[in-house]
Amino acid sequence: MQWTEFETAWGVFGMVVREKRLVATILPRDRKSVTAEINKRWPGVEECDDLLPKFRREVENYFSGMRATFSVEVDLSGHTLFRRAVLEACRRIPYGRTASYADLARAVGCPNASRAVGGAMASNPLPLVIPCHRVLRSDGSLGGFSSTLGTGEKELMLKLEGIRWGIPLDGKCLRTTGLRMRRAAT
Repeated sequence: MQWTEFETAWGVFGMVVREKRLVATILPRDRKSVTAEINKRWPGVEECDDLLPKFRREVENYFSGMRATFSVEVDLSGHTLFRRAVLEACRRIPYGRTASYADLARAVGCPNASRAVGGAMASNPLPLVIPCHRVLRSDGSLGGFSSTLGTGEKELMLKLEGIRWGIPLDGKCLRTTGLRMRRAAT
């Protein structure tokens, strides 16, 4: 495995890669915090500055306020089938849209598993690429966010994408990529 960190408009972003597949991302922080987290979670992993250059540009663009799609391959090995299904469903939520925990539970065929979906979101190894910040409670409130900055960071990411929250899902949801999602408010 290898890792790198790089500057974005929001701070230093970190990533861990195995065989050209993304294993983990660390949302922007100060360089010392990102390096410390990588060394704690993956001791002995090799630093490599030129990992996934296309993905790096996509991340830099995202945090500069440009609409971004992440084309990188991900490695979700080590996760249960349920968590993998939830994370893959979450990854299909497009930029500027949201889905509820209940929507994701239905999308993976477990309509009564909203809390388990929340657990999968809390352990998401690839925030941003698997956009757990776009997952809200059914009443439109933020729910949780397992970054070191908590829901404040979730709010900032939603604002960056032009998403308003606090409005309950009400049947005016879109059918997109198999999930029920809300349009970003205009």
